[in-house]
Amino acid sequence: MHLIGFGRKLYTYRGIIASMAIQDIQRRYAGTVAGFIWSIINPLVTILVYWFVFSVGLRVQPIGDVPFILFFSAALLPWMTFSETLMINTNVIAANAHLIKKMVFPSEILPLVTLVANLITHFVMLAIFMGIMLAYGRALAFINLQCLYYMFAMCVFGMGLSWLFAAINVFQKDTSVVLGVVINIWFWLTPIVYGVDVLPKQFHIILKLNPIFYIVQGYRESFVYRIPLWRHMYLGAYFWIVTLTMLAVGGYVFKKLKPEFAEML
Repeated sequence: MHLIGFGRKLYTYRGIIASMAIQDIQRRYAGTVAGFIWSIINPLVTILVYWFVFSVGLRVQPIGDVPFILFFSAALLPWMTFSETLMINTNVIAANAHLIKKMVFPSEILPLVTLVANLITHFVMLAIFMGIMLAYGRALAFINLQCLYYMFAMCVFGMGLSWLFAAINVFQKDTSVVLGVVINIWFWLTPIVYGVDVLPKQFHIILKLNPIFYIVQGYRESFVYRIPLWRHMYLGAYFWIVTLTMLAVGGYVFKKLKPEFAEML
């Protein structure tokens, strides 16, 4: 799949993508009393549970001078958006079989629809997180905006994986089940609950081979430690090599398998 041509195609369908993203959010919470608020309550409850377990139960001390809830939440927010997008997109073709079967539909935009819908919630959670920062006496700063770069990086990496797993799952239904297990393991292999410094230095290189490490650590450095992104140029170069490779592979596999989707559904 030619990435430039594909990018133009996505731009052409931008109106449809935005409209379907809003419909996706409405459909998720249709019939519920709280509606869209549930998309905020769920991550907030997750944060509060981890905060209670580690700060109150296990009495984990602040990481340096950073309260645990800020240290943890800064990394959890991008992880939750990334992992949820990946899990939903693995089943996105089967979930929209009526579109794939009955009309000429650009199925490659479906994973992007999920991503846009999840980003809406992500921005709301970021606003709440910044409110928590202010409550802890940490003023907002211009460097916080570099999280937008890491957000973009998360989106590109997530899209490559989404196209790949969405296409494979049409033919191998176990893909979504296996991915659920992998996501759980992946969470603990990523320094979200813990800091990099708790591990011996010989393990740091292994952590940095994990592409999502670049993103969660980038969010932390944007909000908590306020370290400019150019301090990690080599790590950034490695991340983009892996990510663009995954984007090309995911797009290629999706394009090759797309003609057989309708037959398999």
